[in-house]
Amino acid sequence: MKRKVPFVRLVLVVCGLLFASSAGAAENGEINWVGGFVSAVGNGAYAAKGNMAQARPMAKRAAVADAYRNLLETIKGVKIDSATTVENFSVTQDVIKTQIDGVVKGARIFKEAYEPQPDGSVLSTVEMRVCISSCTESTSIVQALNIEQSKEPPYVPQKKLQDIEAVNIPPAPKTSKISYDASKPVTGIIINLEGLIFERVLLPVVVAEGLGDAPVTVYSAKCVNPAVVRTQGIVRYTDTTDQARSNPRLGSNVMVIPASKITKENMIVVKGDAARLIKETTAQGNDYLSEAKIVVSAQ
Repeated sequence: MKRKVPFVRLVLVVCGLLFASSAGAAENGEINWVGGFVSAVGNGAYAAKGNMAQARPMAKRAAVADAYRNLLETIKGVKIDSATTVENFSVTQDVIKTQIDGVVKGARIFKEAYEPQPDGSVLSTVEMRVCISSCTESTSIVQALNIEQSKEPPYVPQKKLQDIEAVNIPPAPKTSKISYDASKPVTGIIINLEGLIFERVLLPVVVAEGLGDAPVTVYSAKCVNPAVVRTQGIVRYTDTTDQARSNPRLGSNVMVIPASKITKENMIVVKGDAARLIKETTAQGNDYLSEAKIVVSAQ
């Protein structure tokens, strides 16, 4: 007789309950940067013994507990910057660990399903989600981390685009890759990576080259209003520029600029002509960067 291989690895029996956990957070969790959420799946089973009315809620309880564990492990892997994950960011900060635990406990069930098993038990599967940046119904990961108070990594150039006088920036040549309506105020910006390999993070950094002897910071968390960082985060991600244009935060006159390369520190580099246009279009009180009206698109 062929031995039946179980699909769960942890069984906990308490007063007739059969709790089963999934194979691991790596297989049962997802960081969805485009959707703006972290999700995890949990499985749980209950040995009904003829009491089907009790089976579903008890199996669901086990599945939710498993999803919580997987969700926490997945959130720990969210990248804050190129060198820092949520796990190592919060390892020495008890308040952050407590707040992340609170985010997990506040996760909502997105999907649930129940499946009778040959042995008479019921298997429950639930998917739970939490927001990465902004959401109305619960605390986001960004809010729990208090990243508006964090220091920038040492590789981020101290000199900012805002510190450079516009007259000292070389004139921007016309290029078909930069598009917007120059007759109207720019309402947001899309950085098109054009297929460059970039690791999505909570706090991306955009720098410009060609404005002097060293790169200057065009955009980072320190360029954004702290209240906006805490409530909205500083970036959205999409797979295409068409997806990005549909984001209502960007407004009706979006400037699309190409990235020229990605540094070894995972910073996005734009050329001096793009930096000059950003400088010009954020002048006279129209600072869309301070409001984090920026999307990074893969293509």
